Amino acid sequence: MTESVSLYTLKSLLEHPEFSERDYWYEQYYDANQVVFLEGDIGKNIYVILTGQVSVCTRVVLSENQQMLSGLCELFDGDEFAHSCFFDDEPHSATVKTVTECRLAVIDAVKLKQFLDNNPELGYRLLTHWIGIILPRIRQGNKRLSSLFSWGLKAHDIDSLF
Repeated sequence: MTESVSLYTLKSLLEHPEFSERDYWYEQYYDANQVVFLEGDIGKNIYVILTGQVSVCTRVVLSENQQMLSGLCELFDGDEFAHSCFFDDEPHSATVKTVTECRLAVIDAVKLKQFLDNNPELGYRLLTHWIGIILPRIRQGNKRLSSLFSWGLKAHDIDSLF
């Protein structure tokens, strides 16, 4: 089977004849305002939004008795999330909640690894695609952290670290 040279996304992988539903993934329906997973949960699945919109947020502890959720981003049709479980067994670093009704493809990360081990050309293209998703998220996180650090220094009237 000849594959095109374009990047491969998880959404396009769902259409691959050997990556069959039930064997590697399943479709899950969520109502609006429903939690997909919580920050701190251990996950074994990667998600693709088939239809709908989700919000990714993290818990911010303001004091011992006060906390809030801070929105990180919104994701839409075709977007993917929870890639980290492909690489390690660490807990989710954010909560994902549906904004609208959603249909999600839920992909078993262990089975995905096995499939990609057997299809290394697809694996290379998928990992290249993921790097293109993850690097901008890291850069955006670094900018936010820097801005918050700067704000904190100004709020406490600190204009030098020495």
